[in-house]
Amino acid sequence: MKFIFHFAGVLCLLVAQRAYAQEHDLKQLLDLAMKNDFSIQSAQLEELKTNARISEVKSALLPSLNVSGDYKRYFKIPGQVVPASAFGGPEGQYSTLAFGLPYNLSTTAQVTQALYNPSVKYALKAANLNRELTSLSTVKTKEDVAYNVTDAYYNLVTVVQQMSFLDSNLISLDRLLKVSNLLYQNKLGQRVDVDRILINKTTTETQLATLKDNYNQLVNLLKYYTGTPQSDSMRILVNVRGVTLPGGADWDRTRRTDVALLQKQKDINELQDKNIRSGLIPTVNAYGVANMAFYAKAGENSTFQDVPGYWAGLQLNWNVFDGMARKAKRSQNQIDREKLDVQLRQVKESILMEESNARNKFGVEQKNINAKKDQVALAEKVYKQIQLQFKEGTVSLTDVIQAENSLLDAQSNYLTSLVQLLKAELEWKKATGQLINE
Repeated sequence: MKFIFHFAGVLCLLVAQRAYAQEHDLKQLLDLAMKNDFSIQSAQLEELKTNARISEVKSALLPSLNVSGDYKRYFKIPGQVVPASAFGGPEGQYSTLAFGLPYNLSTTAQVTQALYNPSVKYALKAANLNRELTSLSTVKTKEDVAYNVTDAYYNLVTVVQQMSFLDSNLISLDRLLKVSNLLYQNKLGQRVDVDRILINKTTTETQLATLKDNYNQLVNLLKYYTGTPQSDSMRILVNVRGVTLPGGADWDRTRRTDVALLQKQKDINELQDKNIRSGLIPTVNAYGVANMAFYAKAGENSTFQDVPGYWAGLQLNWNVFDGMARKAKRSQNQIDREKLDVQLRQVKESILMEESNARNKFGVEQKNINAKKDQVALAEKVYKQIQLQFKEGTVSLTDVIQAENSLLDAQSNYLTSLVQLLKAELEWKKATGQLINE
């Protein structure tokens, strides 16, 4: 199915804000938005942050080095209670002895290396999956921006077309007003006829002013999406061609980014469950310690002694019982998995509904648009004929106003069908995951 239409000529005059402003079509607007939109920039920064998190997780695989120091100045050295017999005293009696020197300095360096920790392995896998998830989130953000830019552009297309219709109607009303004034001045018409035309002209001018304001708002919205300063001029080239839907009904629904996001979240959920279960497995770390202690005493019998110490070891950590915390975590994780399954089914059904609605809507409007375009042409022809007859005095102003209303209705119906056609194509692209995969 294919429908082609093209707006040019008068539209270039309507969309030009300043002669030197750069002209942008829809593709150029989308390219600018992909580079400059604030939400896309934020999503890309989140990707960089995720990469930094992966480096943080990888650091758990490398040895860690901790250095600590401790200085003590004892004003009274703490004592210890020992049996007096240990120093030749009587049995059953105890003495309080103070060991050590008043100045103590200790420096310790410890290197630790994880030898076996399954939690680190799962954390690294989860970090990589999170990187893919963040990348998909960026794609989803780009799709949302592409949808918003295209939607704003299509709204601008219809506003410009409606402005073109109203400009044409104003030209006809000006001509009709001149004829009515001439007839009234020559005593061949009534003042009320002139007033009724003036009312219609004022109404049309008010509608045109409202549309121009809507146009400016849409241009400002496109500036926002494309990262263009609001103070800069932007000229929009309104040129829509080749509104089509693919003929085949088969397409890969997994290409939808929201489906891929849910699938990736399910993969992460599975890794989280494995990580929780790995808490039952003991972890093993190797470590080495270098310690240097210094003891000193000031005064007449001053002394300074250093006492080095070095050792290495293996450390086993095994959380045998955690108060059923792991079981509770796995239960929560299972509920999250079931929620993801429900969300995935919901999204898939939503996709089928969106695809069907967009296809049906496009088919209807594609059939209607040509007929409504012909109705506009016919209404314009009738309106011009009635105007000529009014000049000749063979019809009344009521007939002219009825023909004008018929023309306005035909134009409105055409614009409604045009909007629906464009929106149906946009919804189809969204449903089939083709917003940024042209």
